[in-house]
Amino acid sequence: MDPKKNATILRAGLCALLAGGAATASADPAAYVFTPYADIGMWQLAYGLGTEHDRDGARKTQQTLGLGGAPTERWYTSVYAAWAADDGGAFSPDEWSWINHLKLTTPGSGPVDVGLLCELSRPHHRGEGRLGVSCGPTLQMDTDDLQLDLNLSMGKHLGAEQPERWQLGYQWQAKGLVARGVEVGLQGFGAMGPWNDWSPADAQQHTIGPAIFLKTNALGGPVRFDAAWLFGVGSGSPRNTLRLRLQHEF
Repeated sequence: MDPKKNATILRAGLCALLAGGAATASADPAAYVFTPYADIGMWQLAYGLGTEHDRDGARKTQQTLGLGGAPTERWYTSVYAAWAADDGGAFSPDEWSWINHLKLTTPGSGPVDVGLLCELSRPHHRGEGRLGVSCGPTLQMDTDDLQLDLNLSMGKHLGAEQPERWQLGYQWQAKGLVARGVEVGLQGFGAMGPWNDWSPADAQQHTIGPAIFLKTNALGGPVRFDAAWLFGVGSGSPRNTLRLRLQHEF
């Protein structure tokens, strides 16, 4: 791999992703960038952990446990439960969620693979709403040296004590292989506010930072680990967020 070539592709890819991202709701501390890969018949058991430090000194930690798989070539489905803790306190139930992804194009048939990602969530605290709904396109592009992902979403909580409008959000990722089983790259998350009336710049949330991805074969199937350290951009964003995710396929 030519390092100069990789750097050029990375810069170009990030510019494209950020430009697209400026066009989607706040990410949970343990949220991750969804990538539309899954082997038919394989199941994935995943544990996630994330800690978010706000600018006022407050800290929120979240952990998730999920199970997912691809029953067909074009359909991926998963369910997960989440627990949250504030300022180092005890964990308590946060929400459960059901995610479904459909591949709308045949992978590799064009320059960009397109899919549709939808999520239904049930908050533990009823004041947050009876049901959370989020849906939007996934875009993935592979080159010889780099994989680029951009996911846009529009979502809201139905039945919340404070009525919500549909919110635009985004997540993106760029990564490249540097050694066998080791990839490095960048991730970003953002929340623009209502889809038809974006929040002021100081009320929007944007985070960006480096990420590492490891893969090995153990326990009868691939084991994947990824971690990201994200920094807030703008006064409306958290100061920093650390995310970890461990996934076993079987």
